[in-house]
Amino acid sequence: MAAVRSVNDFSRSHSGIVPHSCPAFSNQTPMTRFGKILVVLIAVASLAFAGFAIVVFQGGPNWPQIASDMTDYKFTYVPGEKPVWTVVLARGDEQIASDPNLAKCIDLALADRSKRLETEIKDFQDRKSPLEVELASLQGGIKVDVPALDSYILGERKRLADLNTQWDTLNKQSLTLTGQAQDAENLTADRRSEVFQLTVQLSEVRADAFRLEALKRQISEELEQVNGNLERAEERRRQLEYNPPAEQ
Repeated sequence: MAAVRSVNDFSRSHSGIVPHSCPAFSNQTPMTRFGKILVVLIAVASLAFAGFAIVVFQGGPNWPQIASDMTDYKFTYVPGEKPVWTVVLARGDEQIASDPNLAKCIDLALADRSKRLETEIKDFQDRKSPLEVELASLQGGIKVDVPALDSYILGERKRLADLNTQWDTLNKQSLTLTGQAQDAENLTADRRSEVFQLTVQLSEVRADAFRLEALKRQISEELEQVNGNLERAEERRRQLEYNPPAEQ
């Protein structure tokens, strides 16, 4: 009877925790919904234990079976001149009770379970408000981040366009100088008398062409860097667009 009373008291102590209206969850933050769901699950578990105890009592209490079903506790019979039952937590071996009466040990274990569940609920409620504040701050940061990314993408696109223009100009100059170098080589073959002068001119043209090629490589590397930055920024923007923050 003691165990049955304890389970009934346990269920009554948690029956008021269940939310009045499930549709209200849609207007809550994810943390609030999770907290209410956790409370509902705990209340349902409490009622399940109460119903289980009532059914067992109506058929005749089978205390060893009840103790065996409480897997979060370990019940041990200690024989001797004054035999007793001991109950400890299954994890950590913290002793909960010791009594010759197994039913009383079960009752105390149920009371301990109720107390621990209430402590978990209180701990969650204490942590919920700071987490909601942090979540709101993160969501605000995301809202600010999107316009900043848009501005950054526009700037990188303009920079890319400018670099493309420079690339086209340098490429045309390079082609012109390459043609001049070829012309100089042809003149060298045709005019042996001007070999020395044209050789000097050819060296200068080739030096200019070499410098232009180096400059082209530098701009090409900058183009690759800008393209990479632009792709990452656009990918970040797409992620923010397709994964908007949860509604408050």
